[in-house]
Amino acid sequence: MQVEQGKILVAQPFLNDGYFKRTVVLLTEHNEHGTMGFVMNKPMHLRLKDVLPMFPDLMHPLYKGGPVADNQLFFIHRFGIEINNAMPVSKSGWYWGGDFEDVVRLLRDNKIGMDDIRFFIGYSGWEADQLNGELESKAWYVANADYKLLMEEDMEQAWGNELKRMGSNFAVLGNFPEDPSMN
Repeated sequence: MQVEQGKILVAQPFLNDGYFKRTVVLLTEHNEHGTMGFVMNKPMHLRLKDVLPMFPDLMHPLYKGGPVADNQLFFIHRFGIEINNAMPVSKSGWYWGGDFEDVVRLLRDNKIGMDDIRFFIGYSGWEADQLNGELESKAWYVANADYKLLMEEDMEQAWGNELKRMGSNFAVLGNFPEDPSMN
């Protein structure tokens, strides 16, 4: 399958990178300049209220989106034109980024549910052709994204579940032990 915006990268079981091991990355941009995305299955031990103290009741979890710009807040959402300057991820109705003041307004009006938006600290990025090299070395599988499942899924099971959704040839890999020597 070809890499493109809106697809996901699923780390192959032998990818031993300390950051990307067993991750699922939603690609929000892919062009001649490079690729950008967010790790969907690395929840942090922080909530939105921890970084935005003006919202003490917001229990939205924060995720480690990637190692780039790890001091910045990013988000993907389903609000399209309600959030100015939001960029479509695909034709699925999901967007990323946009005017944060619009997000604040929606939060204040209690119009954002837990499955409508996901907040990330940092993002994952690849320079032009860098991701192609990683794909050639078999670090990643490329798959279609099921946005509803990505937002609702148990994050500890996301990596294995994505492999299983890719078909029977990949399903067995979803049960591959993290440390094969412990098997």
